[in-house]
Amino acid sequence: MKKWETLDVAMEDGTIIVTLRGSRFKAVYYKPHGLPQLVLRERTKTDDQELVAAVWKAANDKARELGWIV
Repeated sequence: MKKWETLDVAMEDGTIIVTLRGSRFKAVYYKPHGLPQLVLRERTKTDDQELVAAVWKAANDKARELGWIV
Protein backbone atom coordinates (compact mmCIF):
# COMPACT_ATOMS: atom_id res chain seq x y z
CA MET A 1 0.00 0.00 0.00
CA LYS A 2 1.32 3.41 -0.97
CA LYS A 3 1.43 6.20 1.61
CA TRP A 4 -1.09 8.36 -0.19
CA GLU A 5 -3.68 5.57 -0.07
CA THR A 6 -3.97 6.24 3.68
CA LEU A 7 -4.60 9.99 3.44
CA ASP A 8 -7.63 11.43 5.19
CA VAL A 9 -9.07 14.73 3.94
CA ALA A 10 -11.38 16.83 6.10
CA MET A 11 -12.85 20.33 6.26
CA GLU A 12 -12.56 22.43 9.38
CA ASP A 13 -13.21 26.16 9.83
CA GLY A 14 -12.80 26.96 6.13
CA THR A 15 -9.61 24.94 5.73
CA ILE A 16 -8.79 21.63 4.13
CA ILE A 17 -6.81 19.35 6.42
CA VAL A 18 -4.95 16.34 5.04
CA THR A 19 -3.53 13.79 7.46
CA LEU A 20 -1.57 10.59 6.97
CA ARG A 21 -3.34 7.82 8.87
CA GLY A 22 -1.15 6.24 11.54
CA SER A 23 1.29 9.16 11.73
CA ARG A 24 1.51 12.72 13.01
CA PHE A 25 1.72 14.18 9.49
CA LYS A 26 -0.73 16.99 8.77
CA ALA A 27 -1.09 19.66 6.10
CA VAL A 28 -3.56 22.55 6.25
CA TYR A 29 -4.63 24.47 3.14
CA TYR A 30 -6.95 27.42 2.67
CA LYS A 31 -8.37 29.34 -0.29
CA PRO A 32 -7.80 33.10 0.00
CA HIS A 33 -10.57 35.27 -1.40
CA GLY A 34 -9.68 36.48 -4.90
CA LEU A 35 -6.92 33.94 -5.56
CA PRO A 36 -7.47 30.98 -7.91
CA GLN A 37 -5.50 28.38 -5.92
CA LEU A 38 -5.07 26.87 -2.47
CA VAL A 39 -2.36 28.14 -0.15
CA LEU A 40 -0.50 25.98 2.34
CA ARG A 41 -1.01 27.33 5.87
CA GLU A 42 1.07 24.74 7.73
CA ARG A 43 2.57 21.30 7.21
CA THR A 44 4.48 18.80 9.29
CA LYS A 45 8.12 18.89 8.24
CA THR A 46 9.05 16.07 5.86
CA ASP A 47 11.62 15.31 3.17
CA ASP A 48 9.25 12.85 1.44
CA GLN A 49 8.44 14.74 -1.76
CA GLU A 50 6.20 11.92 -2.98
CA LEU A 51 4.03 12.37 0.11
CA VAL A 52 4.00 16.17 -0.28
CA ALA A 53 2.80 15.80 -3.89
CA ALA A 54 0.09 13.30 -2.92
CA VAL A 55 -1.15 15.55 -0.11
CA TRP A 56 -1.27 18.58 -2.42
CA LYS A 57 -3.26 16.54 -4.97
CA ALA A 58 -5.69 15.31 -2.30
CA ALA A 59 -6.26 18.87 -1.06
CA ASN A 60 -6.83 20.18 -4.58
CA ASP A 61 -9.24 17.33 -5.37
CA LYS A 62 -11.26 18.27 -2.27
CA ALA A 63 -11.18 21.97 -3.24
CA ARG A 64 -12.55 21.09 -6.68
CA GLU A 65 -15.26 18.96 -5.08
CA LEU A 66 -16.23 21.96 -2.93
CA GLY A 67 -16.24 24.31 -5.93
CA TRP A 68 -13.37 26.39 -4.52
CA ILE A 69 -11.23 25.92 -7.63
CA VAL A 70 -11.89 24.79 -11.19
